Amino acid sequence: MESARCWFSKFRSKDKARPSKKKEVSSNGKEGIKAPSSEELPSNVTKQRVAAAKQYIENHYKKQMKDLQERRERRDMLEKKLADAEVTEEEQSNLIKYLEKKETEFMRLQRHKMGADDFEPLTMIGKGAFGEVRICKEKSTGHVYAMKKLKKSEMLRRGQVEHVKAERNLLAEVESNCIAYSTVGTPDYIAPEVLLKKGYGMECDWWSLGAIMYEMLVGYPPFYSDEPMSTCRKIVNWKTHLKFPEEARLSPDAKDLICRLLCNVELRLGTKGAHEIKAHPWFKGVEWEKLYQMKAAFIPEVNDELDTQNFEKFDEVDHITCAKPKDLF
Repeated sequence: MESARCWFSKFRSKDKARPSKKKEVSSNGKEGIKAPSSEELPSNVTKQRVAAAKQYIENHYKKQMKDLQERRERRDMLEKKLADAEVTEEEQSNLIKYLEKKETEFMRLQRHKMGADDFEPLTMIGKGAFGEVRICKEKSTGHVYAMKKLKKSEMLRRGQVEHVKAERNLLAEVESNCIAYSTVGTPDYIAPEVLLKKGYGMECDWWSLGAIMYEMLVGYPPFYSDEPMSTCRKIVNWKTHLKFPEEARLSPDAKDLICRLLCNVELRLGTKGAHEIKAHPWFKGVEWEKLYQMKAAFIPEVNDELDTQNFEKFDEVDHITCAKPKDLF
């Protein structure tokens, strides 16, 4: 907190150094404060920077208080468990000291600012509208991760800043190691009622199932476009743009199931439950109750943790990889 006081004291000293506002006499003889000229008013850029600085400071100290509370809770929990356990006072003291040591190491680790230079980039496994995902190896530990690299200028141009922040915050809160990864960078699988910001329920997931089924059978999403906004327009006008290429050679049952999933929500299959979809003729012969015991139709071959042979191949020469460091995070 001392650092915060020093930081704010700089502004106080500046305020004291400023000359007092001039007083002027109005026509009725009363003194008034001279209104500041337009040149003295802060610009929109300055206001945005002030708001960003305010939010940063608030989040910084909010996190500090949260971390302090969590450290206290961990110590209290350990002390309670030690009180109930049959251990000597010396052993209790040693365990508490060990906890304090680990807490210090953890705080030191948190202060380390991790960047892209801490990782060795390997194979590209995904590429979206304004970013890419690569398998990478942490230089200090050798651990393998998937790193998403985004181009800030494209995010700003497409108005996707808040969307990306929400995704980052969600991933930061997830504690499970089983995090699902998706290379989707465009709204290919989003239902029209979601895009139109209408009220929607679980039925939108069955639309997504239909879009994924189409992609698995045809080779690309049903409303694919290079531009996300164009994809959105196609989804909203799905009656015009939903077509089946002849070369895909889909069976009548497959086409029927896709059409009954990619349709108006009132007519969509699955609105009354998953049993509607399971009963469709396309799934004839599938023993749903034995599904987990059945051998998969395709079992991917994986040699090691760096094996990416089962991922789609991407052109390594890309504008994202050649961008300046300041454009990336």
